[in-house]
Amino acid sequence: MNTSNVTKPKNILMIVMSIAWLVAASAVFVETDAYRYACAVLAALALSHYLTMPRRPATNWLGWLCMAWGVYVAVRFLHFYFLTRPHESGASEWLYAFPFFFPILGVAFSMTEAWIERVVAAFFAIALLMLGATSKFGAIFAGETVKPLIMNNQIHGAVACGLILLAAYFWLLHYLSDHNAKPHLRRYALVVCPLVMVLCLISIYGAKSKGVWLALTLTLPIAGLLSLTYLRAKAGLLVIVLAAIVLGCGVYAVRHNLHKTAGPTVGAAISMLEGFQDGSDFDGVVRGTIDSPTTPVSMDERLQLWYDAGEMISAAPIFGWGSKWVDQLNASRYPNVRYTLFHNGYLEILVRYGIFGAAVMSAILAALFFSVFRAFRVGAIPRAAFHVYAVGLLFFALTLLSNSNNRLAIGESLALLSSAFACWCNMRITHDYDILTVQPAGKS
Repeated sequence: MNTSNVTKPKNILMIVMSIAWLVAASAVFVETDAYRYACAVLAALALSHYLTMPRRPATNWLGWLCMAWGVYVAVRFLHFYFLTRPHESGASEWLYAFPFFFPILGVAFSMTEAWIERVVAAFFAIALLMLGATSKFGAIFAGETVKPLIMNNQIHGAVACGLILLAAYFWLLHYLSDHNAKPHLRRYALVVCPLVMVLCLISIYGAKSKGVWLALTLTLPIAGLLSLTYLRAKAGLLVIVLAAIVLGCGVYAVRHNLHKTAGPTVGAAISMLEGFQDGSDFDGVVRGTIDSPTTPVSMDERLQLWYDAGEMISAAPIFGWGSKWVDQLNASRYPNVRYTLFHNGYLEILVRYGIFGAAVMSAILAALFFSVFRAFRVGAIPRAAFHVYAVGLLFFALTLLSNSNNRLAIGESLALLSSAFACWCNMRITHDYDILTVQPAGKS
């Protein structure tokens, strides 16, 4: 069969979709809404492909659950909007409807499966260029606070660098351990990944985000232990020891700056914990910490927001407040905090959707995670793909304890991309997966 007439359109489609994946991931470099438009393009192309297939695969329960939750969020938002005066629109409400698009983005991922390795390689080339071009080394080593990459503030930049760091680490381990990897990509990874990782660590230090420091402190040891599954025992232990020495020396060299940044917050947190241990009233200890002049401003503001969120959750624990939560926040005990971000991603969910919403979203996340794990167990995806998915989500989940990163462009982009990958894994381990795939050019 002559395939010359279909090869070129397929190539053009794959190039367009590959670029769209890179734009969808661009939120870790530049904080814009470009990822939304890229995901819309990917979803539209995937839907067109899916609807024109002569034999479409059936949507399973996970796909229906994602779409049902998206519909629930949209209907609830419209209900509050049209039945209240003035119209209650909340803030960043639509991102919670994004699961509706997870299944179709999984189809988009399946269409570009053969191109993903090149897309990832291009991603790290962009990461190296962006980090190299935007890192302010003079200011960082002078002890100043900087905003890594092109972000709205330093916390966002630190979170982005943490995700890039972990992705580069496991990408490097993949090429170090996979003897069937393409030689040119292995050489490329050996050069690019260490540079990206070093630049990310320097930028994270310069951002002075205590929440990201804590998240990395808990995540990096896990990543280090996982390296033992890629390398021989002696080599793996040597890498871990050398990395620990280098990091330890770096921490020691900047210890005074670290203490200046995190010391007051740590001291206030310890004092508050001691109050709990002494049997003091929980409410009184928290309010006492808020009122204390020694509590750092950033911690004080977070405690005020968390206190208000706790009151709101206790008043509507099952289904939450929906988009009416902004009105309730303004009527809470501490209405003068300058944010409508709770600076805790879990409180964001509980305030809006209560225990019911948290349970449904937890079920979706657990099912997505299990799909990726099963794909790894049956050999459908590389070990590094599962590890970067799991450890990356763990890191991000830890950062949500002190910041509402799920409401940032980084968080939305991560949710869409990681869930597209997980939905693809879900399809990858089903019997009808092959009919979704668009064959690379030259194959028929």
